[in-house]
Amino acid sequence: MNDFAKGQRMSYPKVDILRNTNIVILKGPGNTRRTNPHGQNTNDLERRINLPQDVITFIKSSNAVNKYQTLFQQRLRNPVFIAVESDLVLFCKCPHDLDEAQAELVGDLSVEIEKLQGAAAAPPDIDRIKETLIKAKTDLNRNELRVDFSFVPEQGATTVAKVRLVGYTEYVKSLRDVLQDYLLNQVSTKEVLNLQHPEMVDCFGKILELISIKQTQVTMKESLLPKPCVVISGPRCHVQEAHKALRSGLASLTLEKLVFDGPGAVRYFQAEGKTSKELVESSCNVLIQERQVSAPRQFILSTSSLRHTTTTSQQSSFLFVGLQRKNVDNALTKMNNLYQDHSATKTFTNQDLADLIEEDIKKLMNLVETQGLYVQEDPLRQGGLTVSGLKAGVNQVEQMLQTLIPLRRELRAKEEESLYPRVAWCILGQNGSWERLPKTANYNLEKRNTTKDILDTQGVTWSVNLLKMEARGDLTGQRAKLKRLENLADFTFPLYWDKMSNAERLEEVLLDPSSAEYRTVQQAFNKTAYNTIVKIERLQNVHLRRTYEMQKKHMSEKNKNEGGVVERLLYHGTSQENLNSIKTKGFNRSFSGRNATAFGQGTYFAVNASYSVSYSNPAADGTQTMFVARVLTGVFTLGRSDMRMPPPRNSQQPHDRYDSLVDNMNNPNMFVVFHDNQAYPDYLITFL
Repeated sequence: MNDFAKGQRMSYPKVDILRNTNIVILKGPGNTRRTNPHGQNTNDLERRINLPQDVITFIKSSNAVNKYQTLFQQRLRNPVFIAVESDLVLFCKCPHDLDEAQAELVGDLSVEIEKLQGAAAAPPDIDRIKETLIKAKTDLNRNELRVDFSFVPEQGATTVAKVRLVGYTEYVKSLRDVLQDYLLNQVSTKEVLNLQHPEMVDCFGKILELISIKQTQVTMKESLLPKPCVVISGPRCHVQEAHKALRSGLASLTLEKLVFDGPGAVRYFQAEGKTSKELVESSCNVLIQERQVSAPRQFILSTSSLRHTTTTSQQSSFLFVGLQRKNVDNALTKMNNLYQDHSATKTFTNQDLADLIEEDIKKLMNLVETQGLYVQEDPLRQGGLTVSGLKAGVNQVEQMLQTLIPLRRELRAKEEESLYPRVAWCILGQNGSWERLPKTANYNLEKRNTTKDILDTQGVTWSVNLLKMEARGDLTGQRAKLKRLENLADFTFPLYWDKMSNAERLEEVLLDPSSAEYRTVQQAFNKTAYNTIVKIERLQNVHLRRTYEMQKKHMSEKNKNEGGVVERLLYHGTSQENLNSIKTKGFNRSFSGRNATAFGQGTYFAVNASYSVSYSNPAADGTQTMFVARVLTGVFTLGRSDMRMPPPRNSQQPHDRYDSLVDNMNNPNMFVVFHDNQAYPDYLITFL
């Protein structure tokens, strides 16, 4: 309105302009006429154009109104006036001219929005985009405002996400091309190129030199995670070029790997062998990159006394990189020969390691690790181990074992010897008798060293299951029961006894009718007595057996010139009222004379069970009882009814008497003893 008023005053100085809310009144010479608020005659046509607010703002900020009014005066037959409010308003008497003016404005003014994503929406790229657009805008707006831009944040975000371009369509497109060129070629980006081997990460800089690639306009960062790769970052166009060149360069390389068990090879070529390795690299024109890696494996060092398990092992990996196959192969051969010349292998058998204790194995494995050696099970599958690596380390292991093994063997022998009188491990033989195992097997079972087989006294090999207390023959597959007896300080348990606690002094063990022990006692009884056996009990009386064994030892020494002690299994029938007394206190010669004294006044034992049946008085239920006794008969002579003790064997030595009396010297059916500890009640047979 101000421009209109100024123009009117200059052209018509005598006309006053009065403005009300909706009308403008002109006063002066001639007639007064009404116009609209834009100064146009109310008879003119009005056209409102709904343009984006950014375009309206641009029109207000630029010289667009004057530019288009001048343009319309030159092109159109009727003048078109432009007013800028919230919308763009056109005034003209001719509808056709209004259409042309509107088409010109809509087509010539535009606003575009470009979305920024990823790196382009954050520093430093957003700052570079601003600089680029400011420079392009300045070049386009040399004498007047033709185009403008602004950054629009995303809703709820703090970073710029869009760029708004507004102005003359021609210049908006030019500024948009500048922005799109930056987004396409200059915005920061990253691309990842995977590498074949982790060793390539360690020597990536040297690989770039080998394939003649320089990092000028991009940055290349090698990484092992999540897998071996190189990250190329920089302007997009340069990153794409570098990625293509790097992929092509890596494809031209020849790669080979050489892997040694154990970390020793890496340690060697990083120390005393470093110069040799460098000579191989230079002479063969290759890169050699070493790396120590962990490899999963289960190695079990198992001896007769312990078991050591390792779940991982170290390896020495060497990557050979070259431009020609023959150079790489030549370098690989040279490196392999160099290491083999300085390495050694030594095998230690299971017999060598059998006596080592857990502490020794820990020392051995620590030395192996310290020296960078590699251990594996003996290739011959004999339970030993093979140690390989640098000669100096292998020699140290050998020296350590040569010192430890004799000491442990000597100590082991002493421990076996000390254990044998105290603990007895037994195996049930094929004949049904319990057999004691040798000292070594006895020791291994007591120490639960059952990872390897045991040997019995016949040299038969058995595998052991201590949970089931049984052994299995390796060749025959036969199964046999195992038993452990712990002797008292002053008493050694008979092998056929069951184990007893220290507090127990008497135990009556009911025999299983299917056992060999039961059948042996039964068959001997039924050989002469045809009675039906109800049950057989084994009597385990520690006190009685101890005194019996002492008497046995005494008689053995006394009769060493007459064949030693003679022990027989004989029968003794008795009544029910005497059972408990004999079980607990043994046979008592003071009862002599109750049944017979024809061959002496001692305790009588029969060779045949049938004879003792008549002296076994029936109980109320009709059952009878008979003892099977171990009797030390020794050197005997013919007895008489008046003898209260055996006569002297030599009149010159009256104290050296016979051990027992018999009823018949040629074929005794009856033995009479005069020492209560000369007989032991071994079994009690109940029969009908």
